[in-house]
Amino acid sequence: MKTAAQNSAFLRYMILAVLVAMGSLSAQTATGVSFLRMTVGSRAQAMGDAYTGLAESANGIYYNPGGMGFGLNREIMLYHSEWFEDISVENLTFFFPFTPQLSFATGISYLHTPDLVRYEIDPLTGGPLENGTFGVYDFVILTGIGYRINDMVSVGTNLKFFQEGLEDVTASGVAFDLGVLAKVPNTGFSFGASIQNLGPSAKYIEASESLPMTYRLGAAYKMPTTIRGTFALDFVKTRGQDFQIHPGLEFGISNSFYLRGGYQVEERAGNGMTAGFGLELVDRHRVNYVYVPYGDLGDTHRAEVVFHIGNAHVPSSLGDRDRQDDARRVINRPRRDGSVTPTEGRKKVEIPDDKRLYSPTGVRLSRLKENKMLLTWDPLPIPGVRYHVYAKQLQANKWIKITPQPITKTSQVFNPKKRGLQLQFVVTAVAGDKESDFSTPVYFELPK
Repeated sequence: MKTAAQNSAFLRYMILAVLVAMGSLSAQTATGVSFLRMTVGSRAQAMGDAYTGLAESANGIYYNPGGMGFGLNREIMLYHSEWFEDISVENLTFFFPFTPQLSFATGISYLHTPDLVRYEIDPLTGGPLENGTFGVYDFVILTGIGYRINDMVSVGTNLKFFQEGLEDVTASGVAFDLGVLAKVPNTGFSFGASIQNLGPSAKYIEASESLPMTYRLGAAYKMPTTIRGTFALDFVKTRGQDFQIHPGLEFGISNSFYLRGGYQVEERAGNGMTAGFGLELVDRHRVNYVYVPYGDLGDTHRAEVVFHIGNAHVPSSLGDRDRQDDARRVINRPRRDGSVTPTEGRKKVEIPDDKRLYSPTGVRLSRLKENKMLLTWDPLPIPGVRYHVYAKQLQANKWIKITPQPITKTSQVFNPKKRGLQLQFVVTAVAGDKESDFSTPVYFELPK
């Protein structure tokens, strides 16, 4: 009969063996609860897990909770990872931005293996004797919150409850993540940092093991719209592990199809390469897939479906007085001759502080044929709402209204002729004689 100490050691050995085989950590690990080191999200994994500087979505909460404050899209993610030897990981994540400043997320991850055969020593022959089966499992329940301090910085935190199990032997506990994400305006650069798996040691019956505390530092660069590419680089250090570097790349072939690749510089089976693709469907639903080879151990396939279920609500209390005043000054700026620019023929915008009109969200640019550009944004749930589009050169101070009259559609096509243009676009909502603040600007550059 096994003692409690033997059961504890066997539990840790089995779970460690499974995860080492899966390539999520190297054999030199000196911590427990190794399942906490596993990442979730096919887009991020296809980019070699270089996602700390991009974390604004359901994928991002598993790398850097600080990015949640920048999230605008409400999402439900269903993730499945198929490993060799029929080992599987399932995940369900719910990402819900309440406003463009405050977001909430929750998710559950579950690793399961096929039933393993239990062996005992035959007292007569001394050989192995089958005695039923047993299972190995791990699960983590995560809840997180993110807050955008301003247009450049967001912070966030996760609380996690985890449990590892081998037959009737279990270990459980709690852990915390902390993160920050910063964007450099008008450059395409963003930077993130996070500390994961902070918390007390996990108890394995008679033994305690430290959690795999992980430090992540990441940078990302979103290339100009004409290229539709994103480059990311993560630096990762986990307790008991060597320093790791994770570069990744995403390239948009069209408005709805993306190719991704990455390289995981770490000690694991295989060559470290990752590859995948993403497909955006109708209503902004998405499918992402990643393929990761592990040499002689076999290949792994991971996929997710992300359902877009709406956008962050912009309450009347959102935004500070400075931003409202800036919007009024820009929209109502008088010329030297006393006229108003860029809103000739329209009354000055006066937005009551207690009833602000929502700013449009989800503003984005897509490249069409013949250097044409398509500007789109999400419709606002306001009866009779219309929209204005403004533009300005990157170094200019004045915004120019390019829609003479408010439009009802949520898109606008541009055909810039001048090479080397660097432009910014914003959208406002119009209801009656009121006009909202500017949306978040989007950037466009036409090659020389």
